[in-house]
Amino acid sequence: MRRALWQALCVLWCALAFTLTARAEGTAFERVVTAHYAVEWAPRLEPSARRVAETLEREHARIYRELGAEAIGRTQVTVLGNEDELQATARRRHPGSAPPEWAAGLAYPGARAIYLRADVSAQELETTAVHELSHVAMGDLAGAGGVPTWFTEGVAVRQSEPFALDRATILTQAAMLDRLLRLDALERGFPAGGGRAGLAYAQSVHFVGWLVETRGAQPFAALMRTLGEQRSPSGGFEAAIEKVYGESLAELERRWRDALSFWWGWMPIVFLSSGAWLGAAALLVYAWRRRTRERASRLRAMAGLEAVDMAEDIEIAHDLRARGDLLDPYSGRPPSIH
Repeated sequence: MRRALWQALCVLWCALAFTLTARAEGTAFERVVTAHYAVEWAPRLEPSARRVAETLEREHARIYRELGAEAIGRTQVTVLGNEDELQATARRRHPGSAPPEWAAGLAYPGARAIYLRADVSAQELETTAVHELSHVAMGDLAGAGGVPTWFTEGVAVRQSEPFALDRATILTQAAMLDRLLRLDALERGFPAGGGRAGLAYAQSVHFVGWLVETRGAQPFAALMRTLGEQRSPSGGFEAAIEKVYGESLAELERRWRDALSFWWGWMPIVFLSSGAWLGAAALLVYAWRRRTRERASRLRAMAGLEAVDMAEDIEIAHDLRARGDLLDPYSGRPPSIH
């Protein structure tokens, strides 16, 4: 009886909150309330919003089970028409946040709020919804600010997306040219530039995958249990890592970088979970041609000709150079993004 009463009160609260928010914003949101989500949408977006509601409920149990988490409340999900609407709504409802322009979705785990833009393919909308769901579940597990941004993003990508060749390509180039970002630089946010953010995502998901594949699924599950027990600020994350794996995060990162840097050794790791050996071979050929051109360029420079700096070319192509404009924090943390 108490549980039923609590659920009824939650439904009434969500309906009242939606009504007051819609009136304040001058937007006539429509809405549907499911077992775990309250989904609202701007006019003409009902098909997309109902697809989101179905996807979230379908994937809810899997996401929480894989993390060993338990939902502690209903999550509000807002489906908007485009990038401008997503940006404006998120900034208005969460003063102080600065979501990047390239974001297809936003999650504020502390506020149990998700924002999605519908001007993408149906597949991308569903993928983004599950990605943001993973962020909320991680917040339920470890608390607000309980884990670094790179870890939450890496886990969310693994839970929501299949293998992506474009991310492997960016990671490959960065590893070859020693342009990898330090994980501690990604603790509180990702670069605002889309190119460097792409590398940050590639590193994050690969490092998380490397932990699972090389150290085993059981230690990773133990790490998630430890994070759930601690529910502490991000400083406790490194302590949890060392407790479970017997090595510091810095040492694990060094081992991971060594594996990536080994010319013949890192390629099987990149494709360890995917089985995309054909893609690996293609990338090997591509990387070999890059290195050949780089050596030829240096020889021309030694002969007095103008050198072509291949490392700089790739930095420009993928915008990998360091920037200071990380996301501004909201309540000490940036929003989780996708």
